Amino acid sequence: MADYIPSGEAERIRWMWRLMVWLADGGAVHGLAHGFTIDEVCEYYFAVFQAKLAVDSALEKEGAYHAGVQTKRHGIADALTLVRPYVKRLQANPAMTDADRADAGITVPDPTKTTTDPEAVRDLPLPILVLDWSKPLQVILHWGVNPGDESSNARPPNILGVQIQFYKGGPPEHESDWLTLDIDTRSPYIHILHEDEPTTYAYRVCWMDKKGNKGPYCDPVVCTVSV
Repeated sequence: MADYIPSGEAERIRWMWRLMVWLADGGAVHGLAHGFTIDEVCEYYFAVFQAKLAVDSALEKEGAYHAGVQTKRHGIADALTLVRPYVKRLQANPAMTDADRADAGITVPDPTKTTTDPEAVRDLPLPILVLDWSKPLQVILHWGVNPGDESSNARPPNILGVQIQFYKGGPPEHESDWLTLDIDTRSPYIHILHEDEPTTYAYRVCWMDKKGNKGPYCDPVVCTVSV
């Protein structure tokens, strides 16, 4: 038999609030008429009210967190729009020596120039993807050549990181339906979710080199996230 209490957090709060209002209606008339004491009705009223306050507070903090993340990303992007042309000017300045470049933390030209084969990334062994969904409403993606041990999980040479794709409900029927989540340069990656009931997600990753060339994707890995 299915539980009469809704499974989603938001639905549970609405359901408990509705019962609370009914019990306390007209000075606890319904509650008293059905065998409850004033103290019991007040105790339930207080418990539900505190639960709603806690949920509202958590949602507010979560919204502030995501707003802060967006502000951080925009701030970094704004700074990068300045730093790239500045570095370009420095590199072109004839007064810059390799020692100056090293002190400034910018690229020191390699005297033996090498080129990166754009097809090299496709010849690499596929990245391994391991999911951890032990906590509600989040999935931790460990990726790399040895994702089970992050201390020995270095990226292959000339690899920037991985492109992460996902799909809600399990692997999609069509290849074009996969959605790009992010480009991650350091495992693990944490995907925060917003669901009211347990939901299945599929993920896959592919290598991306420092010039943006991508390799093939690994096989999809599927999990069902709890709430």
